Amino acid sequence: REAMKFNTKYFGELDIEVENGDGSAFTSYDGQKLYFYFADFKSYGAKINVCLNVLDRYLQICEMAKAAIVQNFNKNETVRYYFECHFDVLESDTLTEIFGTDEFEKLDVKKIVRNFGYPNLLFGFAEDKKELEISVDFKVAPEYSDEILCVKMDENLNVTDFSHES
Repeated sequence: REAMKFNTKYFGELDIEVENGDGSAFTSYDGQKLYFYFADFKSYGAKINVCLNVLDRYLQICEMAKAAIVQNFNKNETVRYYFECHFDVLESDTLTEIFGTDEFEKLDVKKIVRNFGYPNLLFGFAEDKKELEISVDFKVAPEYSDEILCVKMDENLNVTDFSHES
């Protein structure tokens, strides 16, 4: 296990622990704990600068990812189902606490997304091993659910896909 230190705009000196070729860092921002994961970190080479640039644009990326969720709520089945699945498993009072309603049809997705906490970031290489992919991972209600909505971006910060994980 080794640690590498990088200076970042929002997180100060970030220690990336490297073990079995992968890297990970735990930090916090505005009182919230965050996790950054770098799959196959040992092979990044100069691409580490892409990662550092992404970290230095963290708040902008949060806003871009949130906007993509809102824009795709009624267009993308994965995004819509991420919210909908909570209505299948959580109690009425918990739903009202999290979403302000216990009826999915009355969900104000803009308000909910605006109140999302800060996301974790995961970095990894695309199939071609040339371009980095970034996953911006949100949890709507971490105290009640381990469901994650991932906004996938390419290294140029274009949204490429969404996934729902648990």
